[in-house]
Amino acid sequence: MLYHFLKDMFDILRLRYKTPAEYLYTLPVIAAVLLLLGVINAANMSPLFGQHPAAIVFAVLLTVVKWLVLSRAMRAVLHYYNGAQPLPLWGFTLASEALSIPMLALFYIPQLAVAAMFYQVWIFWVQAIGFMRMGNVSVWKVAVGYILYFIGTLIIGSILLMLFIQAGWMDAEAINRQLQIIMQPPAS
Repeated sequence: MLYHFLKDMFDILRLRYKTPAEYLYTLPVIAAVLLLLGVINAANMSPLFGQHPAAIVFAVLLTVVKWLVLSRAMRAVLHYYNGAQPLPLWGFTLASEALSIPMLALFYIPQLAVAAMFYQVWIFWVQAIGFMRMGNVSVWKVAVGYILYFIGTLIIGSILLMLFIQAGWMDAEAINRQLQIIMQPPAS
């Protein structure tokens, strides 16, 4: 099943799409991909949240939330605009989000940053083009889905962060200090 998932990823990368119903994966594949994406996101967020286990769990949960919100937002927007049956976008969204896994190489070879930036733009567009083709809608209607995704992820992610802080798993003051350090302009 993992071979099928990887083949779908490479097909998406080359703008070869299937119908949304064909992107079906088993629970172990979905869990493994989400865990891997979550760990990568935890590494990206470590300057702000640190490297303790609660930060890793937060990043993994946030990754799951992002996947669910993007799938749901696009499903709702595409259904609203094309009037057809709601599309099962969970699998396509997962496969297209998994295209960011090679970004892991940046931790080991930071000189690839410029190439990685172009790659990130490409994988965003292949995902957006996939949503446009599957829903038979324009780029502006897909943009509405991304706006809903951004707002939904921001709200749910903030609630999740507050829950972690209230439970004592993360320290709000430490996060604020790290945020201030990150936001400071470099000394000349």
